[in-house]
Amino acid sequence: MQKIFGGLVFTAVALSLPVAAIAQRHGSAGSSATREFGVDLNAAYVSPNASGVDAGIAIITPVDFRYGFVPRSGKIMWEPRLTLDFSTVGGNTTYRFTPDVNVLYANSPGGHRRGMYFTGGAGLVMGDLGAGSGTAFQLNGGVGWRKPYESAAWRYEVGFQWVSSSNNLGPFADYFAIGGSIGISLWH
Repeated sequence: MQKIFGGLVFTAVALSLPVAAIAQRHGSAGSSATREFGVDLNAAYVSPNASGVDAGIAIITPVDFRYGFVPRSGKIMWEPRLTLDFSTVGGNTTYRFTPDVNVLYANSPGGHRRGMYFTGGAGLVMGDLGAGSGTAFQLNGGVGWRKPYESAAWRYEVGFQWVSSSNNLGPFADYFAIGGSIGISLWH
């Protein structure tokens, strides 16, 4: 199982580097860009639905990877996202793999390059705590802003996330979170 997820991480990084390099080489986010690649760091207040478990702050790393399909015209953009949390401590290996798809609605004259947007999406939370694996369903929504920075853009987002219950995922499931993320976007 470790080899599989190690391979997934390596593949994700290997596939993302050419996109980032090409975006940097082009120098500006011109109107011909059709894809947005981004990386985000997240922090949230998590309120678990399990009885006897207290709420708290979660800073989620490693980062989220996102890959948006920028429309030639219109205000709707589709954006697949991927998060992988992997830990090997004291001989116990745990992981959480979360693929999801979001829709972004540009709410500013800057379109998908700058300004405010609304987002919402759904995905799966797949994980293993070492004793067994399981899957849960996730819904999320929020509001975000892009601020241009040279040929890229800083991206700020605040929102919520709900994850359904799963007996095998323990603390990786059955919670409600309110938080935000900060990241960078590159276009190609």
